[in-house]
Amino acid sequence: MSSTNRHVGGVFLICLVAVLFVASISAPAGARGAAISDVQPGDTIFVYEEGLDLSALRNAATGNPVTALQRFTDDNTAKGLIAEIPVPDDTDFDLIDASVGGNTGLYYAYSQADGLTGNRVYVRYPEVSIEAVLASPNHADRITGITIPVGTPIALRVVSPFVGTDYIAGTTHASVDIVVTTPGGAELTSFGGTNLANLPVTSPQFYTDDPGVGGPIVLDRLEEGAYQMQARWRTPQGFADSAADSNIITFSVGDRIGVDVTVVPTTPPTTAVPTTVPVTTAPTITTPPQTTTETPVTTEPTTVPVTTEPTPVPLSLFPVVGALCLAVLAVGRR
Repeated sequence: MSSTNRHVGGVFLICLVAVLFVASISAPAGARGAAISDVQPGDTIFVYEEGLDLSALRNAATGNPVTALQRFTDDNTAKGLIAEIPVPDDTDFDLIDASVGGNTGLYYAYSQADGLTGNRVYVRYPEVSIEAVLASPNHADRITGITIPVGTPIALRVVSPFVGTDYIAGTTHASVDIVVTTPGGAELTSFGGTNLANLPVTSPQFYTDDPGVGGPIVLDRLEEGAYQMQARWRTPQGFADSAADSNIITFSVGDRIGVDVTVVPTTPPTTAVPTTVPVTTAPTITTPPQTTTETPVTTEPTTVPVTTEPTPVPLSLFPVVGALCLAVLAVGRR
């Protein structure tokens, strides 16, 4: 083989390695396995999950069980250990709140036999929040803090940024009920002509009137008084039993409907009247003014040149690698 061909072949191999490297760092984190309990490296697991299988986090060369999840300062294993979650059985693991203690973030798998295995997961609490908006196609119009006419169709924006993307495996996902509490204290999941029970959390954000979810909520022919709406976890059972539910939206029904996240007090604040205390005025003593001659000081303006830094133009890694490869090939042919 000629030196030119060997050179071209070497350049090709370098380019191939570079492209594979770029693809590997650009690829998204893996999802759960075939079942929701099958945790893969890079997954997010949630406090209150039960029966998790962490065996995929073992050292692949030894297969020794994972015995703990460890969190380090600045996510750097060379720095201090700041939290550790014991793992009694990595094939049937319950992530309880007492073990996490609020220390959420990136955790590294650890084995007593091997040390750190090289695999890691994210630990988070399941979170959900709601916001009142006008029904489709006016979802951009928030109605919290204002009044709207009776009969106006509305919807709720349900936000669960991590559960909606990371707690999914096949057809398994989390779900919430929108619970409406009436002025009389009754709790309903069917309200305003819409079924608000068992809504699937399959995206970071969805609306209760999205196709296949529920429908618009029409606030009409309602008993006067204060109503409340809240999203409550329905599945999985661990979330339903222990996870925090959403914020509460309060709305009052009368001639018009007022919507807010809190109950507005009806009693106006009391303004205290200050007590007037008589003040004795001392006689004024007039002092002749003193004349002071000041020498004006002239200050030369200082001009500081302003240097404008050029704005860097971001480049994709793939075009850069391609350009370098073409340049090397061109040199080789000469």
